[in-house]
Order: sequence, then structure tokens, then C-alpha cells
Amino acid sequence: MRLRMSRLQIVGLKTHLEAAVHALHCLGCVQIEDLSEAGDVSARPLHLDRDMVRTQEELGYLTARIEGLLAALVADGRRPGSPAQMPHAAGGSPGEDCLTEARAGLETLGPQAQALVSKRGSLEAEQASLPRYEATLRKLLPIVPLSARDPANVSFGLLVSRTHLGVLDAVAERVVNLTGGRAEVVAEDVDSATRAMLIVIPDDFAIEVETLLGREDISRLRLPSDFANQPPDRAVAALSQRLAAIPQELAQVKSALSALAEVWEPRLACWRICLRQRLEEFAVLSRFGETDQTFVLVGWTPERDLPRVREALTAVVGDAAVMQALPPTRADEKRAPVALVNPGPARPFQSLVRLLAVPRYEGIDPTMLMAVFLPIFFGMILGDVAYGALLLLFSFILLRRFRTPGIARDILHVLLLGSAWGIAFGFLYGEAFGTLGEHFGLHALWLDRTSPRQVTGLLLFSVAVGAVHITLGLILGVWEAFRQRSRNHLLERGGMLVGLIGLFLVVSVAVKWLPAGFMTPGVAAMIVGIALLGASLGWLGLLMGPIEFVGLVGNILSYLRLAAIGLASVYLARVANDLAGNLGNIVAGVIIAVFIHALNLVLGAFSPTIHSLRLHYVEFFRKFYEGGGRPFEPFGSEL
Repeated sequence: MRLRMSRLQIVGLKTHLEAAVHALHCLGCVQIEDLSEAGDVSARPLHLDRDMVRTQEELGYLTARIEGLLAALVADGRRPGSPAQMPHAAGGSPGEDCLTEARAGLETLGPQAQALVSKRGSLEAEQASLPRYEATLRKLLPIVPLSARDPANVSFGLLVSRTHLGVLDAVAERVVNLTGGRAEVVAEDVDSATRAMLIVIPDDFAIEVETLLGREDISRLRLPSDFANQPPDRAVAALSQRLAAIPQELAQVKSALSALAEVWEPRLACWRICLRQRLEEFAVLSRFGETDQTFVLVGWTPERDLPRVREALTAVVGDAAVMQALPPTRADEKRAPVALVNPGPARPFQSLVRLLAVPRYEGIDPTMLMAVFLPIFFGMILGDVAYGALLLLFSFILLRRFRTPGIARDILHVLLLGSAWGIAFGFLYGEAFGTLGEHFGLHALWLDRTSPRQVTGLLLFSVAVGAVHITLGLILGVWEAFRQRSRNHLLERGGMLVGLIGLFLVVSVAVKWLPAGFMTPGVAAMIVGIALLGASLGWLGLLMGPIEFVGLVGNILSYLRLAAIGLASVYLARVANDLAGNLGNIVAGVIIAVFIHALNLVLGAFSPTIHSLRLHYVEFFRKFYEGGGRPFEPFGSEL
């Protein structure tokens, strides 16, 4: 069911603009249109003054800071705490108290959090990098000469790929020549791909050797500054001592951040919500218009909510704003947004309808029809007490986990209803894990799908269901075409309906359900129907009319899948049961049977859903349903 929408216009003094926008945001039931698309309203686009632009920029800056602080405080994977109570404005523009509190709070929290986050980052960087230095130095320790411990000497560490060992030899030779033979050079493999060299020289030659190594562009083993001016053995000891101390310091920093988070996370979350709302309120102003003294907006709201909107504006701005409902034109009705509201059990099916397309405002909402037929089709295909019970339990468990409204939760609701119908049809078919129910006294109350003699009845029933479903769609299509005064659609759908009624009469006479006297009216109705169908297509209808009618018959026969897929499922379950009893090894037989039943259960969840949707989208909806509507997207809260 779609809500009746009203087009409204609000005109108010600019001095009350922010208060009015805030009131509409809190209501969450008005979709604000871009004034440039409203040709019947004379106003120029709204221009923000300097103070409003400055406030908007500050809101964006503060929101970004809050996002950064929240990310820093929950960096260890914890979820943010619940927002504190939302502050309310006490005079001034809406949310002014929130903005003031956010400014003051960020000035207090920002430096503390930044210092702790910076320290945490440096500690984590040390913890990641120092082990590499320590490992390299430990490999060099056995070959470090005694001269490296002399305070008058300087050590240089070089790292070169083993494919360029000649570079190390050349550098070592030049260093020895540069120092007049006073340099000591040792080398050792760090790993399978890298070789390290340690050069020890008197301090007097440090600058020359530094320049030489810089020209050669060789990777240096540069220790952090705290360890750079120590002999290798002392540097290793200092690195080990530092690595042992880092975890305790890191724990202290994280503890301090957790303490800050405990105090500030709720406030930050509250401020973020408040500031985001104010940013949304500023963003929507681009759709407004203005005159010298007033602001103007045009929008849509459900007809039932008009009194609420008027009362909210009066409570906030009094007589400073005037709201009026604009008389909708034919063009307005075509572009009015669509708000679907259906009873609780049918509401999940709205998502399935919207997956195809949003219905047009003046069109039919097929949600209730889908809520009636789709679970029945699902149950006809599944038709097993045990499979239905397992899927019902599975749906209940997942619904307790998926509490957030959305397409996933809606599909679970659909699966739950379909499983209930699957249990009902399971009793009618006498099935529980296929033929296993027979061993526990379960027998068919209506049709036994495992009996070859009753398959024909099942197929005929499926075709009959399809005929009823398609006929209902055509009746709705004729009504819709008549209401919208669409000649082509009326001829097309009316022709299909008349021709289908004629076909029903002919078939009924052929199987002796009706007297032979109905044959002539039946044939005449088919001819008239095909002629009307062809007339909707112009001259091409002479050829396409009969083809389209044959396609309509194909649509009805497509409902045979309701029987065919169910038969495939029951026979797969029968194979599983027969294997368990005839394999010879009872353990192996049970394992194989459980595996096949599990596979059949998964198919029993997906196949009925997919094919039931297909029958609605392709066969049923095409007879009357036209999408292309605009979803109702109210400013602020969702409908």
C-alpha cells in the first residue's frame, strides 16, 4: 500500500531559517525538493551569508577531528561506546550547546590524545624495527674486531645483495687506501640474499669515508640515534634492553588511552551525531529559494503527516513561517515520491518489490500480492515437514542475529514464512526427509509426489495455479490501463484476458468439464482476444498477436516448475534414504544420506526462493506492474 502524498510549500522569515530546518530534520517526514525543479515557485536560489558559511566550515572541521579521535581511541578494535544523552539547544540556533561543548571538549582532549597516540605510534614502530637491527648485529658480533670497542674509532655497517659482492670488495679496498691501511674490514652473510660488512676506522677519517660511501650509494646499517654511537656489542645489549622495556611502556600508553576512551567516547559519539545533523541541515539549504526577506522551500510529505508538520513549525517559529498544501497537477502526481507502508507480515516483501523497481506513484503496489503468493509457491516446491522445520529453526536463529533492518533481515522473514508453508504442504504431500516420514506413520493427506500415478494431478494443479495467478495479473492490468486511460495497454491486456478466458472454455470442453455448447463461445473469445492483442501492436500485430498469445500460454506453463523442482527434491531425498538402507555398511550409508539431505536442504532454501521470485517478476508483474517511481527519501530520519 502506498501513502497518499501532499505537495507543500513553506515560506518563512530568514531569521528563523535554521530553526525551521532543524524542526523539519527532527520530524523526518518531509522530502525537500530542489527549488530549481519547481517551475511554479518564483524565488532565487538561497545564498548563505558569511556567518553561515563560517559555521558550516567549522562544523566540518570539528566533525573531522571527532572522527579522528574516535578512530584513535578505538584503534585496538573495540567498538565505540553508546552516545551520551543528546544535548538540547537552550536558546540560539539549534544545537548551539552541542557546538560549544564540542569546541571546549576537543581543546581539552585533543592534546592529550595526540600525545598518547604519537607515543603509541613511536613505540610500535620501535617494536617493529629494532628486532631487525638486533638480529643483524648479533650475526656480526662473532667477527667484530677489538678495535670496534676503542672510543677513538668509528664503525660503519654496509648491506649489499649477494649478487653485488664485487661492490663490497671495491669499497673495502678504497677505504683501506684512504686510511693508509689503518681500517679493519670484516664481512658476514646476514641471510641467503644479503651480506653485511663492518668497517672500523680512526675517527679522523670519518668524514672522508662518509663521503665515499655516500657517492657509492650503498645501503648503510644505520642504527637509531640512541644506539648509533656505541660499539656493536654494547648496541646489541642496549637494543635487547630496549625491546624488553617497550611492551610495558606500550601497555601503559594503551591503558591511558583506554581511560580517556571510557570518559570521552560517549561524548564524542554524541557530538558526532549532533554535528552531522547540523551539517545535513546546512547541506539541504542548497535546495531552498529566497526573496529579500524570506526563505522558500517546496517538498512532499504523506498526507497524514500534514498536521504534524504544521504543528512542529508553529511550535518553533510561530507565525514567522507559513505552510500551505499545493494542489497537485497531473505532472506532480507522476513525479510524486513513493512511500510504501504495508502491514507487518507483508513489510519484508517491500524489499523484494523494490529490488525490481519502485512502483509508480499512481500505479499498483504489488507487495500484498507477493506476500500472499510467494510463500505459498515456496511451500509448494519445498513440501517437506522436516526440511521446512529445519529452515524455520534456521530462520529464527539468524533473525536473532540480524537485528538491523535491511534486505538480509527481510529475506530471512520471507524464508521463515515460506518454511511454514513448506511444513503445511509437507503434511499434504506426506513427506519428511522425502520418503523417510512413511516409516513414522506420515502419509499424504492430498497428493503423494512419489507416486507416478499422482504426478499428472500435481502437474495439472501447478498449471491451474499459474492460470489463476496470470489471470489475476491481467485483471489488475486491465483495471490499471482503464484508470490511466492507456488505450494500448487496455487493448493488449484486455485482449490477453479475453483470449485466455476463451482458452479456458475450449480446454474445459475438451476435457468434458463443460458441455460442448461452450466450444463456440470459447473459440470466438480466443479470436477476439488475439485480434485485440494484435490491434495494440499496429500492423505488426497481424503477425505478433498470435505469437504474443502463445507466449502468454507459455507463461502459464512456466508454473510447471512448482511441480518439477519439488519432484527433483523429493526424489533426491528418496535416493539418500535408499542409499542409507541398501549400501551394506550402515555407518557409511548414514553419512552419505546425511550429506545428500544437507545438500538437498540448501537447495531447498535457494531454489524455491529464486523460482518463486522469477514467477512473480517475469510472469506475474509484467501483466500489470510498471516501475519507475521515485522512492520517498525524507529529510532527516527515515520514514
